Amino acid sequence: MLAPDTRTLLLDALRPPPGSQLTRAVALTFTLDLDSLLVAPLAFAAHNLRESMDPVVIMESVRRCADRIDVFCQSGRVAVPPGESALLAFLEPMVHTVRKPRPGRLFHPKLWVLRFLDDVTGEVSLRLLVLSRNLTKDRSWDVCLRLDGVRGSRPVGANKPLADLLRHTLKLAVAPLPAPRLEAIETLIEDLRRAEWTAPDGVDEVRFHALGVPGHRPPNFDGARHLVISPFCTEDGLLLCAPGDRRMVIGRQEELDRLPDETLAHAECFVVSELAGLPEDESSNGLEILSGLHAKVYVVEQGAAARLLIGSANATGAAFGGNVEVLVELAGRRADLGIDSMVGPETDLRGVLEPYERGEPVELDEDAELLIDLVGDIAELPLVATVQADAERYAITLTSEDALPAAQGVRLTAELHTRRGEAATLVAGQPVSATFTGLALTDITPFVIITAELGDARERTIVVATLVGDPDDRLDHVLAEQIDTVEKFQRFLLLMLGLGAEAAAVPLVEGEGGGSANWRTGLGGIFELLINALAEHPERLDDLANLIARIEARGANLWPDEFSTLWAVVVQARQAELEEARA
Repeated sequence: MLAPDTRTLLLDALRPPPGSQLTRAVALTFTLDLDSLLVAPLAFAAHNLRESMDPVVIMESVRRCADRIDVFCQSGRVAVPPGESALLAFLEPMVHTVRKPRPGRLFHPKLWVLRFLDDVTGEVSLRLLVLSRNLTKDRSWDVCLRLDGVRGSRPVGANKPLADLLRHTLKLAVAPLPAPRLEAIETLIEDLRRAEWTAPDGVDEVRFHALGVPGHRPPNFDGARHLVISPFCTEDGLLLCAPGDRRMVIGRQEELDRLPDETLAHAECFVVSELAGLPEDESSNGLEILSGLHAKVYVVEQGAAARLLIGSANATGAAFGGNVEVLVELAGRRADLGIDSMVGPETDLRGVLEPYERGEPVELDEDAELLIDLVGDIAELPLVATVQADAERYAITLTSEDALPAAQGVRLTAELHTRRGEAATLVAGQPVSATFTGLALTDITPFVIITAELGDARERTIVVATLVGDPDDRLDHVLAEQIDTVEKFQRFLLLMLGLGAEAAAVPLVEGEGGGSANWRTGLGGIFELLINALAEHPERLDDLANLIARIEARGANLWPDEFSTLWAVVVQARQAELEEARA
């Protein structure tokens, strides 16, 4: 479970069981990287799409999953992407920021709840991923617990902390979710309450802990011997998680250096070796070298029994005194779950550790810490982005009802993610009021970059505003702008018809030269695929119709006249089908 040579990727852990498809996913994370979120829908796509980094493939995967995935993260902790990728527009409905549960505390869980449907049997299966890592590109040493289960016939009391955690998350959302998403999440919560989990080997009992959620208390750490693996440690946190004198602590050098001498006096302390990691060669299977520690693991031994806890909570007073966190407790025999089985002299994990040697504590940058808190407070203000049309261009007026926090000497600005460099100045202590003009339809976005600067310190985040007056066809235009060549249109056509990345990678045209080229597979085959889609997945044809209309409006020539003739027949059949349904 904790062996460093059994590494896996989140993409693998998210993949549906064979023959099943995703019907709902909810993720909780402290920090969020939007580019990392782009990759997640590939896990839920057809098997031959999952390894593709083709932007067209990613875009179609995200489009198909957008109404089935919801991601919640701490406001002020959405990383600013390095570029203005149009693909991020399709993530907008998924991303929800949440407020701090109380001043000085954070929304800090890392969790995925997944529901799958077997295409043949109709059986519903569930999966729970409890992680120590956020949904970012971070390459630290982390840990993930995966539990698979089925939906039972009645609620299971042990699942109540998980259900309460999700419901508490909904209450903390900065902006209310649309009714269809709320209803879908509530249905998933009810399924989660009925989940019957398969325990890992050597585990006799599984318990869940929702820290910081009203009505729930931290786990009991009473025991004779303790192991703490945590990147962040404080004196009060260690005393709670590892009471007594027999304790082993694995942490980060700079964090252990800040602890008082007496706190570690009776502890055996280790850090992850800077040389630990897998080499970048053929044996690494494409995985990058890991560095640093981000895993949170606790082991409590008492006699022949042991309890292993995995999740998001660091060994800090804040984690167990107000943060929203999640931990899973696995109970079993000491021989299976005890400290020696994890970090004994012969274990693989012990091989990447080295004894901690005390160093001089590094002082925190006070200006940087101040800006982090300030940006977090700003991100909790509900922002409204009102869209107004002006001839063929658009304008966005960004406003808030509440005033920005006071911030003497700090420069505050706001800019649209899609229009970098066009920043509007914000006034501390006043409500937000900024206008962005001359926007193309595809520049409209709820993703707003907030920047705070003080001296040499600088902090930035993405804030998700509520769009008012957003044109209904905006994402259709975004899509059409991305499908701007014959090759891309052909790949997208095959993806929409369900043939997947392998078929989409085979050129359908011979030679160069636009839409009049000969389609290698033959228009008869394409027509058959369209008719099959009409019978089995008519909603895909509706999406395709929107795309074709946008491309035609641009005057682009991405297909031959023969395809237009075939497409007209399909459109006529689809319209007849809709009229019959309305009759």
